[in-house]
Amino acid sequence: MALGYRKTMITFRLAAIALVSVAGLWATPIYGTAGYSVNVKNVTKVGSVLETAPTGSLAYNNASLGYGLVLSWDVGDPTLSWSFTTTTSGLHTLQFYMGFPMGRFDDIFTSIGYTITGNRRGKGATVSDVVVKPYSPLPVGAAKNYIPEGFATLKGLKAVKGTLTRSNDNTNSGGIGDFVAMPSRDVKNMGVEITFNTTLAAGDKFALNGTMTLDPVVPEPATISLMGAALIALLVFARRQHA
Repeated sequence: MALGYRKTMITFRLAAIALVSVAGLWATPIYGTAGYSVNVKNVTKVGSVLETAPTGSLAYNNASLGYGLVLSWDVGDPTLSWSFTTTTSGLHTLQFYMGFPMGRFDDIFTSIGYTITGNRRGKGATVSDVVVKPYSPLPVGAAKNYIPEGFATLKGLKAVKGTLTRSNDNTNSGGIGDFVAMPSRDVKNMGVEITFNTTLAAGDKFALNGTMTLDPVVPEPATISLMGAALIALLVFARRQHA
């Protein structure tokens, strides 16, 4: 009897622990996953984290391949921001992404800026073929999910010596940023793919930064009027119930 009772109690305790663990998971909101994929010199590095808070960030540095990145996000807007720095020559393919609760959106803002630094004693730094492609929803790489309205490109920069900076807010030549309309769609995640080529020697560096924001669908005036009328009706009904 004592052995059977002990086994029963152990079973109950394990069940209680499992319930507490599940309850803890439910108590922690998970908005989605944020992460990156970087391919330099045909070597791909990926990283991701669960989004358990409305805002967050992650960073990664690869000394052997000469680059580093910082990714940050805001689930509420939703907004995805990134920065990437490299001292390596060749084709770079970057992908950044985030998740958030389902919403309906019809405007997208994609901006990019850069700082290119060329060794004054060398041949200078060269960057070409910069293309920024926002996409939503995932999976990454599905052509039908790219949002062509938000594509952005940068003109090539050749043999730059010294430091040249352009902001990512479209306040000067070189920076690109604009709100553009896209077909209204239900979205629960978003991302951006960036590709570019570099020719960098010792002392040269290329830094890229940008932001992607989705704007929710704004109700039409008629819809707002209907919502207001419904709210007034509910208030009148509630007052009569209390009378």
